[in-house]
Amino acid sequence: MKKFIQFTLLLGMLSPVYAQTTSVNNGIATCGVPVCNMSEQISALRAMNGDKRGMFAIDLKAKFKDESNQKILENLHKLSLELTAVSTELKDEDWVIRATTDLTNTVVFNLAKFSEVNGEKLVTYYKQFGTQTSRYNLIAFWQSQLIKIEDVTILNELVNFAEGARGHSTSINDEDWVARAATSLITDITIKLTQLDPIHEGLYNVVLTDASQSVGTLPFDRIAVLDSSSSKNLVVSFINSKLKVIVYTYNNAEINGNKVSGLFLSTGEMANRFNFELNRKNGEIVGVIESTKHDKIEFSGTQLFSTRTVFAGKAPKEVSSKDILGTLNGELAGVKGTLTIRSFRENVYSAIFTSNTGSIVLNFQGKFFPKNAVLSLTSSDKVKLTLSLRESADGVTGWTGASFSTTTGTYTKAFFNTLK
Repeated sequence: MKKFIQFTLLLGMLSPVYAQTTSVNNGIATCGVPVCNMSEQISALRAMNGDKRGMFAIDLKAKFKDESNQKILENLHKLSLELTAVSTELKDEDWVIRATTDLTNTVVFNLAKFSEVNGEKLVTYYKQFGTQTSRYNLIAFWQSQLIKIEDVTILNELVNFAEGARGHSTSINDEDWVARAATSLITDITIKLTQLDPIHEGLYNVVLTDASQSVGTLPFDRIAVLDSSSSKNLVVSFINSKLKVIVYTYNNAEINGNKVSGLFLSTGEMANRFNFELNRKNGEIVGVIESTKHDKIEFSGTQLFSTRTVFAGKAPKEVSSKDILGTLNGELAGVKGTLTIRSFRENVYSAIFTSNTGSIVLNFQGKFFPKNAVLSLTSSDKVKLTLSLRESADGVTGWTGASFSTTTGTYTKAFFNTLK
């Protein structure tokens, strides 16, 4: 009986109607896509029985499983959605609807892989998958690609995708491991972004809401975010810039995707926590502080300075540690002096700035990014100095950048000559 059914299916596949619907090569030769006339194709599929529709979907999936051409994929995407709708309407057997869903999942997966990386568009594709396994597979694909990606724009778009994917999987009650995979992707992208594009690091001008200004605590109007070279991770200070007073400070704060957050717990002082969302495109932030003493303090603001500006641009030549180990002459915060740099451990750089008068001495520790030709140094988690090797408009090559303070909320330019 089984052989008879298989034989019947084979005869059906060789029938004129089936042959008409599977001649996708003719379609590509004629109009550049598998299906030139979608309405005629759907009418032909509707005239078939369920088994033929299922085999049609299986055949298309096998033929185009590795397709990367956008026009072909978009054409197949429309076809697969309409085919699924027909099979559902005509109450085809489960295996037929699974076959049409598998076709859609395959086409959508390839669209998400091979189209231009756009976070919103990737989330749209993600929401079209019919199974949580397919959703997970797209997250896993981009996780596997991270090691190859150093384009900051693409990484930022992938953060938006991963956050949207996590939110969607949570809202439709996917199993926890799918949302965890999205969270892991966000974490890994964030780590890479903090090195390639530290837009989060710097100073922000902020304003409090009217209600927040009346809670009875000293207001703040500036936030400093320092990516520490120590184990403290991010150091975030909320500052009253007029009085030069730190109102709140957080060590071991974290950045995850576009969210920066921190927590302070103590048996002897007021417990509090904060978080804010960062818009990576324009540097705007919106956030809140909560404590045991007062209601929420809500704030918003814009970026005053970011070390991202120092990372921007390209080095005039390839550099290595040999180009920074030694003593550089220059100026820091308007004070002339020398910056002596040594490395006593691999990938860890120690430095000391000494003013020409000897009255100012600052010790630093940090990292060197040879690909960007950027040196990032921290002094006691209070001062950040970031320098990049760049060529000026008049052809002078030097280490140019800026420093900022987490105690005063101010920044100043810095410049040092190259090693002689």
